[in-house]
Amino acid sequence: MKKNIAVVTGGFSGEAEISLKSAETVLKHIDKNKYEPYKAIILKDRWYVEHKATEYAIDKNDFSIQQNGKKISFDGVFIILHGTPGEDGKIQGYFDMIDMPYTSCGATTSSLTFNKAICNRLLSTYDINVAKSILSYRDNPVDMESILDKIGTPCFVKPNNGGSSIGISKVNTPAHLSGAIQKAFNEDSEIIIETFIEGTEITCGVLSKNNKPKALAITEIVCENEFFDFEAKYNDHKTQEITPARIDNKTYQKCLNLSEFIYETLKCKGMIRIDYMVSDKKLFVIEVNTIPGLTAASLLPQQAEQAGISIKEMFSHAIETMF
Repeated sequence: MKKNIAVVTGGFSGEAEISLKSAETVLKHIDKNKYEPYKAIILKDRWYVEHKATEYAIDKNDFSIQQNGKKISFDGVFIILHGTPGEDGKIQGYFDMIDMPYTSCGATTSSLTFNKAICNRLLSTYDINVAKSILSYRDNPVDMESILDKIGTPCFVKPNNGGSSIGISKVNTPAHLSGAIQKAFNEDSEIIIETFIEGTEITCGVLSKNNKPKALAITEIVCENEFFDFEAKYNDHKTQEITPARIDNKTYQKCLNLSEFIYETLKCKGMIRIDYMVSDKKLFVIEVNTIPGLTAASLLPQQAEQAGISIKEMFSHAIETMF
């Protein structure tokens, strides 16, 4: 008998559009001989399932629906919900409370990795290289002089909690710092200002295989824009993505090993992607993405294919490992 799987998407942030596109990839490639997928859309004011051109309200007491007078319950959920409440642990906490299996990292890990400053501080305790940074709050901002003294330019200004490069700016001169800070504060009440690391941008996908982390292929990002921003991530014409990355074999293997170590140390589950900069053959962790994009332009499917795993196999594996 096929398992009922809710593909949970939507969200409360500017990443909702990407979530919906990623969900379409999952719905297209999920093994329909094994699973009956239901598209479940989570919005601030409405939770509903869209199935076979009909909408059904979700009962939040147990995440079920009524279909033609019959209660439909789900065996598990495939979370493809970028930003809040999917990557910050909120939806995972809800599913934990109703004892519903799900594909992504747990609530604690998701919350930790979504907060860039806290995640970087934790990783640095394991002697993992991260960019030097300052955390600033909207109601108690760090003054510009301190930022320029401690971080300088060029630098990156980012919302501390967020993804898809929304609200991020590269600042090349002090004159542009104030505008970048305001842009980031428009997205989050906490922002992080990081030193610019010159080098090669790479990213590595990781999943769980036989209860152990398995790093996939490493992709090199060559971007026409100044950095891998929202436009570059979701516009095929703005970025060249080279898999496997053109880095030396020693650094390549070191990145695979480090990615698996981070996956295990942070107690990750399901599929994740870790972004790095390579500078003077040193690896710097930029971000840990616990719900990586799965659109046609996304990196993880490319990396899985390079590792000999089809997208259908990758999704089936993610589903089966949650039970």
